[in-house]
Amino acid sequence: MINYNKNMRKIAIMALLLSLITFEGCEKKLNIVPTFFSPEELALSSTSGMDAGLSTAYGYIYGELGLTFTLWSELMADHLYFQGTSTNYANFYNRDLNSVIAEQVSPIDPRIVNDIVLRQMYDGVNSASLILRAVDRGYANKDVSFAANKTRIQGECHFIRAVGYFEMARFWARAWNATADNSHPGIVINTVPVDDRVSQIKPRASLAEVYAFIIDDLTQAINLLPDAYDPTIHPASYNGRAYKDAAIAYLVKVYFQQQNYAKAKPLIDQLIGSSAGTLAKHPLNSSVTAPFTTRGPSNQDPENIVQNTCSLNVNGLSPFWYSASAAIYNSTLAASSLQGYASNAFIQNSKFRGTDQRRINWFKTYPTGQLLPQKYSLALQINIPLVRSAEMVLDRAEIYALANDLPNAILDCNVTRARAQIPLLPPTITQSSLIDSIKTERIRELCFEGDRLWNLKRQRLPIPPGDRPGSAVLPWDGVDLVLKYAALEMSLNPSLVNNY
Repeated sequence: MINYNKNMRKIAIMALLLSLITFEGCEKKLNIVPTFFSPEELALSSTSGMDAGLSTAYGYIYGELGLTFTLWSELMADHLYFQGTSTNYANFYNRDLNSVIAEQVSPIDPRIVNDIVLRQMYDGVNSASLILRAVDRGYANKDVSFAANKTRIQGECHFIRAVGYFEMARFWARAWNATADNSHPGIVINTVPVDDRVSQIKPRASLAEVYAFIIDDLTQAINLLPDAYDPTIHPASYNGRAYKDAAIAYLVKVYFQQQNYAKAKPLIDQLIGSSAGTLAKHPLNSSVTAPFTTRGPSNQDPENIVQNTCSLNVNGLSPFWYSASAAIYNSTLAASSLQGYASNAFIQNSKFRGTDQRRINWFKTYPTGQLLPQKYSLALQINIPLVRSAEMVLDRAEIYALANDLPNAILDCNVTRARAQIPLLPPTITQSSLIDSIKTERIRELCFEGDRLWNLKRQRLPIPPGDRPGSAVLPWDGVDLVLKYAALEMSLNPSLVNNY
């Protein structure tokens, strides 16, 4: 691989992909992919060039969020039973993270599977940082359309970078509150674009520092992003990308993961309306299936505050469990061919009523008794919801209940119950029973969307074994379910401390 010195200002870009800027990410060197090279200034000298780079960054980040990361977290949690043959999936399901970092793509491709994902995520955040630098240096100032798009482009960069770092921190670092001051290792943070090897040889920032960086980026994104897509200013492809409410929603997720409910609550009010039991903004669709059947940036459901639209990730149009015959959840397969289905632990914890529209529409029951999640099999090539307003209203219900504001907690919890057509919670319910009901409702509503593992860690609850015979209950604050760095990463960065 070619070595690049620290002062080099040339960035490799692929002409066929409209100036897509690519880095190998994390602790790796610059990835040289094309046969054609162009200076950074030229590639990012226009609004269209920056938007091309943004599309690439979205593809890196959203592709892993809506596909890989959702599956990984479900495999490691307790609500999925996996019986497939894919070694990499089996390693995650068996919680054998040492084998995960040894898993190669193929006998003739020595790359480590999860290391590729880590590279993709850093590619996304690095591309966002590169575009931010280009904005600061005024590369596109001569483009007559740039002035109207400048703050939007900056906001999207801050959003992409924050989301990428947040999701990486959840997988590659111990949970928030694992130490009293969160001084335990987080991830490597690059505050500026990295185009050399030397600047990436650095220790992991503390988790407290990582979260502070994420919160600052999301706060800037909220201030910079537009309220909505404006066809008179923004390119047509903008619809479906980040906007103000998307950044607010992710900041809620960050604060909620920290149990910082005092800061999460007003943001939720801003996002969905301040009246409990009523969603003035981003109302739930009356149909439980509608949020999982939209396609493309022009066909969106208001309930899906953040989503991976088909236009942003061309190679990942179909969700991972319905993209091929070997997918994890594929409702077209015979029972004997199923790789994964809902565990007995999920069935016991969800306590579905027979009339629940989610149980009826989101699952397929096989004659042999398996319960197959088909939330993402309702249509091919759908927009993958990443944050729904259903999550936000259940967050707020829990916040109200913990503060002993039972009337408002009941109103908010009943929003999803009413849509699911199950009995509403009565006003006479006790606080403890209400909190239990909200937790159960969260399991039902957000099932198999990647929420389960992080919700257990947020609540500082042990991670149950699910249907794994003989497996132990794991502590929420340990390293058992924290991804490790592969040998190559460790060798390239002597400052890197692994998760052991």
